[in-house]
Amino acid sequence: MSVSERAAARAVEAQNARATAEVRALIDAGLTVLRRQGAAGMTVAEVLTEAGMSTRAFYRHFRSKDELVLAIYEQETERTTARLRARLAAAPTPRAAVEAWIDENLALGFEARRARRTAVLAHEGTRLQVDFPVEFAAIVAATISPLAEMLTAFPDADPWRDAWSIHAVTWALVQDKLRGSPVSLADARAHVLRFCLPALGTP
Repeated sequence: MSVSERAAARAVEAQNARATAEVRALIDAGLTVLRRQGAAGMTVAEVLTEAGMSTRAFYRHFRSKDELVLAIYEQETERTTARLRARLAAAPTPRAAVEAWIDENLALGFEARRARRTAVLAHEGTRLQVDFPVEFAAIVAATISPLAEMLTAFPDADPWRDAWSIHAVTWALVQDKLRGSPVSLADARAHVLRFCLPALGTP
């Protein structure tokens, strides 16, 4: 590589690093404002004030407020998926891995700290599905994928379809809890297991 090519490569690398830092700052600021006011009360101006950035910086990376909210949703899903994969990898048996996946997902609605964040994002997720169907489907698939991989260890399982079914039962209970249901975590967990384990051929 010539000197000029190396100089150009360094310039591009520096530009990419700045762009990554700006996007991260906007997402973090957006999440802070979103949790404080909800998406209906969130404006680009408030996000920029929180991030200490300019309007030009925002539109350099995002076309709209909704696209920023989607990016926040994606980031939170990445964090959840990383935590899921770590727990499933540490599980001693396939059944324990399934239970770990259920526990992690139920925690989104039953663990107070995480439930506050889930409540905001779940409300926005319902709306985002309409305008960003492909992106939102990928977000849901990322959550389900670790479970589907674990289900290959069950001879009677249809991994991907069964993973979607387990997700549907689990997420329905999370949503119910977020709406104020008095159901306990223990009862919710028992309900999911009662439906899912027999379907996998596990008592």
